[in-house]
Amino acid sequence: MQGCSINLPAKVQFNMKKSLLCLGLILATIAAHAQGMFIQDINGRPIFENGYTEIEGSPYLKDEWARGTVKAKHNGKTYELAKMRYDTYKDELEYEENQKSYRFSSEITEFATTDGVFRNNFPAYESLSGRNFYQVLSDGKVKLLKRTVTKIQTEKLYSSATATKRFVKDEFLYLFKDSAIIRLKKDKKALLEALSDKKADLEAFIKEQKIKLSKEEDFLRVIEKYEQ
Repeated sequence: MQGCSINLPAKVQFNMKKSLLCLGLILATIAAHAQGMFIQDINGRPIFENGYTEIEGSPYLKDEWARGTVKAKHNGKTYELAKMRYDTYKDELEYEENQKSYRFSSEITEFATTDGVFRNNFPAYESLSGRNFYQVLSDGKVKLLKRTVTKIQTEKLYSSATATKRFVKDEFLYLFKDSAIIRLKKDKKALLEALSDKKADLEAFIKEQKIKLSKEEDFLRVIEKYEQ
């Protein structure tokens, strides 16, 4: 079966092209306005340094750029970014716009990627302040939080005249309960002390389910039980 075509009058074709052109201009204006509002609201600072070229490993949670969202501190609005990644060494979010790299410092309170939700503005704890980001693993009344901390480790081999620098990552779990931050060790005692108001029930649950509390999923199961 052969296809058929409809020959529209020239005036109709002209009006259709004009409408499509106007629609394209409107969409471009909306996109430019949205970008302008983003820059006006939470514009980050440009990155001028050369990066971490002399250090082995990576400071980023993931090297690849990813699409995600950020929440502005001063107005609570959420903005979408096409390319962003989390620098765990500087504890800052980096993003790319128009082939230029920028960093947020105190302009945002939350960002989200395929890796999860990261939030600051929690109470100070030891050396941590309200500006430090935590990954939110559970977001109920009791929150399970994780900090990925990256440090630079310097090593010098006996056979080498130069020192080698490399990034080393550590992960720490925290609990946010009753407006306070509690650092958790990966054992039953620490978790039950933090959730002492339901200690007996949780201890029985851990024993019954044979939970070893050796990984994040174990902690999430116990906290889910606590929230019931």
